[in-house]
Amino acid sequence: MEFEKDKERRSLILNRTNLVWILAALSYLCIFLFWEGKNWERSLSGSLYIFGFCGLSAVYGFLFFSKTFETSGKLSFVLGLLLRIFLVFSTPIFEDDWARYLWDGWISSEKGSPYGITPESFFGELDPTRTEILSRINHPDWPTIYGPALEIYFYLIHLLFPWKLWALKLFLLVPDILLFFLIRTKYGVRSSALYFWNPILIKEVFLNAHPDIIGIFLLFYSFYLAEKYRFRLSFFIWGLSLAVKGFGVLLFPFLLKLYWSKTPNWKKAGIVAAISILGIVLAYSPFLFFSQETDFTALSRFIGSFTFFPLGYNILHTIFGEFARAFWTFPAIVSILFFLNKKYSSHLAEEEKIGITFFLFFYFSPVVNAWYLLWMFPFLLRIPGTFWPSWVLLFLGQVSYLNYANTGDWKSVLEKGYYAHPDLLLISISCVFLPILLAWLRVRFSAKITDSLEKPSHLS
Repeated sequence: MEFEKDKERRSLILNRTNLVWILAALSYLCIFLFWEGKNWERSLSGSLYIFGFCGLSAVYGFLFFSKTFETSGKLSFVLGLLLRIFLVFSTPIFEDDWARYLWDGWISSEKGSPYGITPESFFGELDPTRTEILSRINHPDWPTIYGPALEIYFYLIHLLFPWKLWALKLFLLVPDILLFFLIRTKYGVRSSALYFWNPILIKEVFLNAHPDIIGIFLLFYSFYLAEKYRFRLSFFIWGLSLAVKGFGVLLFPFLLKLYWSKTPNWKKAGIVAAISILGIVLAYSPFLFFSQETDFTALSRFIGSFTFFPLGYNILHTIFGEFARAFWTFPAIVSILFFLNKKYSSHLAEEEKIGITFFLFFYFSPVVNAWYLLWMFPFLLRIPGTFWPSWVLLFLGQVSYLNYANTGDWKSVLEKGYYAHPDLLLISISCVFLPILLAWLRVRFSAKITDSLEKPSHLS
């Protein structure tokens, strides 16, 4: 009799949990449909976008604090997958980078390499499809800045489905699902659900078509392999992640440290680390047969001159002026050197160290695009032991869409530029992190200090 009651109780809980997942999926879907409708009417403003995003964040927060993520199962995975497929066929919002992706795929199929070729050199193109794509490319006077691993992806998609944005987005499901199961294996059910239902990930990858998920998967996988002592493959995969975007270079010391903890030998460490070069060379080699150019030319110009949603960088610019770009990576580098010393950082988990390093890198960067912040996201999913100020930065990064153009302030656009933001917005977001960091320090170290005070003195 008692067994039957327990069975009924479990069934009731399961039904309630499934209902919560269905309601959460419907809430997500309603907000995405709201954006889609406003987008088609050309009436989607930055404020309406943020309103919808706050709704998504509220649902995500409810799932977390109600501990629904701990009950993630087949239904939550299927519903998350269906949401992604819906967005694959939806229209990107406030983004036109996808046009460059499609264009690069075509250029690679025609010329063998997209590097060193500017889209503006094709102005006057008669083909209606290419003309349409050309009209949507931002900075057509710049050659592409995307890494070779991405260019190979764009090329393959163009061969299979020419000029199809939905195909470009659809195949991003592969690294996304692989990363989901990798996180599930490493951190557990709750963390994998936190990943799979994150509104920023879903929106930036499957609505706006940013292919960074390829590099994010490779970077996280390289650390997973290192923890399994498969170091040769780990460094090779890490090298491939750099061929997507170079953000993973920050984590090289952490990867090397994992090897050193097992084999403290400089010669062997150097040989194993050199395998990463093979991953980079392998990605670049197909394009070097057709062009002497790479992404470095345009990328160095981009890093050296472009500014978007600068937070801590504005502080550096106030102090150092035009020399600020020479100093913006300094805080992240100092943090890495600090973390390499066990004496000062043994109480921090490796994921916390990575979270702090990425936080300092992006906070002081002159360019903070919302999808860049996803590179640190998988390393924030170890709970407990996460650097939660990085979570705050991840979500506040969406405020970057409140530039003058998206808020309809065209007078300011003419005066300050299409990608500029109101100074008050940047100052507010920049300053909000000071109390957040102080709160983290207090919460993170108060228990440690209390424990040390309660321990009896050896002198007594």
